[in-house]
Amino acid sequence: MLWLDMAVSPRFSWPRKQVEIPFEGYKIVLQPLRKVPESPMELACTVSVFDIDGTTFEIGGTVASRFLSRLAWSRNGGVVELFPAGSNNPKRPGWLGQGTYGVSGYAQVEPWDYLYLPSAETVESDLALGLFREGMSVNSVPFAFLSFFKVLNIKYGAGAGQKDWINNNLEHLLYSPAVDRLNELRQVENDIGKYLYEEGRCAVAHAHGNPLVNPDNYSDKRRMESDLKLMKELAALFIEKELGVLSDSSFWKSLRESHLGSSRDLLKKVELEDGSIVYQHDQ
Repeated sequence: MLWLDMAVSPRFSWPRKQVEIPFEGYKIVLQPLRKVPESPMELACTVSVFDIDGTTFEIGGTVASRFLSRLAWSRNGGVVELFPAGSNNPKRPGWLGQGTYGVSGYAQVEPWDYLYLPSAETVESDLALGLFREGMSVNSVPFAFLSFFKVLNIKYGAGAGQKDWINNNLEHLLYSPAVDRLNELRQVENDIGKYLYEEGRCAVAHAHGNPLVNPDNYSDKRRMESDLKLMKELAALFIEKELGVLSDSSFWKSLRESHLGSSRDLLKKVELEDGSIVYQHDQ
C-alpha cells in the first residue's frame, strides 16, 4: 500500500483544511473532520503517511504514531488513535469514515502559520514523547499518571533516583495548577518525591499491599486528579531538562532570544497555486 491512513480524535485544535507536512523523509497529510459532498457520510480527522515505495501497517503505523507524539507535544494535547487503514491512490490519501467513534470537542481552525515540530535526537527522547502523548490521551486518570511517571523511569531505573529527581527539581515548576497542588501537598507531606512514587506510581501499578488506588474509590479518584496536574508538569520538565526537547513556549522563547528567527524544527505554512497547503522548513 502507498498510504497508511489513521483515523484520530485530537485533543487540540485541528486544521480545517487538508495540509501536507514533511516528517523523517515521509509525506504526512492531515485531513479534517468533514462530510462527503452529496452524501450523509462524515469523515474522521485523519493522519496519513505516504511512501512511494510502499509501506506496511507496522512501518507506516509507527511513523504516524511518532509524528502524532511530536505534534501532541507541540500542541500540548493528546491524540487518540481510532483505527488504521491502507490505500493506494497515488494522488491522495484514503478517506476514513467517522462511524460511531466520539468526535473531538476541539475546534477546527485555519492551518497554523508556523508549526514547531520537535526532532527527537535519541531513543530515550523518542520514547518520552510517546509516553507523554499516552498520558494526555488515555481515558483514565490513574493510567495517565502512570504514563507521565514512566517518563522519569527512562533514566532512573530505581525508585530512589526517581524520588530524588522530583525533590531536586520542584523549584523549577512554574505553572499553575501544578504549583498550586505542590503547595497543597507541602502542607501535609515532607517528602513530595516519596509521596508521588509510593502513593501514586506504586499505588496505581500494584493491586497487592498498601497503599493502592482503587478505581471504585471516589477519594482515590479525586486525589489522583489533583496529583495528575503536578505529575504532568514534572514529566514535561524532565523531557525538556534531561532529554533536551523544548516545550512549545521554550522553543519560541529561544528563537526570540537568539534572534535567529528560524530553526530546523520550525515549519512554515505555504499555500501553493492550486490552493493546497504544505509546510516547509523555515529558512
